[in-house]
Amino acid sequence: MGVLASPLPVIAAIVMLFTPRPRATTLTYVLTWIAGLTAVTLLLTLLAGSLSGQLGSGGWGTWVRIGLGALLVLLALRAWLRRGAKESPAWLSTLMDAGPKQAVRYGLLMSAANPKEVLMAVGAGLTLGASDAGPAAVAAAIVVFVAVGSVSVLVPLLVFLAGGESSRERLTVARQWLQDNSVAVASAVLGVLGVWLLVAGLRELG
Repeated sequence: MGVLASPLPVIAAIVMLFTPRPRATTLTYVLTWIAGLTAVTLLLTLLAGSLSGQLGSGGWGTWVRIGLGALLVLLALRAWLRRGAKESPAWLSTLMDAGPKQAVRYGLLMSAANPKEVLMAVGAGLTLGASDAGPAAVAAAIVVFVAVGSVSVLVPLLVFLAGGESSRERLTVARQWLQDNSVAVASAVLGVLGVWLLVAGLRELG
């Protein structure tokens, strides 16, 4: 749900629908974003699984959860205190001329190289890697994690494909709302995830 509510990847997906080749560019971006998130989550899950003996109660993995949770809470508070800023990210203006090749780069930047997405993938990887679930169950959980998280990035493309040019006005309104409230939304997402990891880690210590 944290990935689902992350605003910047959605804003990028909407902006790409206003590029010279909206369908090809946005589809490439969405597929690359999904591939990047899947790869990062899988890698972190495998890493956590290989260290499963130390990820249990009282192990260093517990302290990783606590530290990561505290970091996310601090980042959420910092973002919340700066929520009044209305300045748009500089990279948004460069997206208007993007094509499929550039969409690959932005898809990776918004997933595998996006600190907020990576932090959420770390939480998922630690949880799955430390679980007693078998490979099939872990793979299914990763699929669900990525599928749910990608819904918000897919929706703009689906709306455009269904509504065509007439959907641009609604997408513009949605993009503007996300830009105006992206900091508040991001802080809420980081705060919820941080508290969840922090509580989970503290419970393991108990």
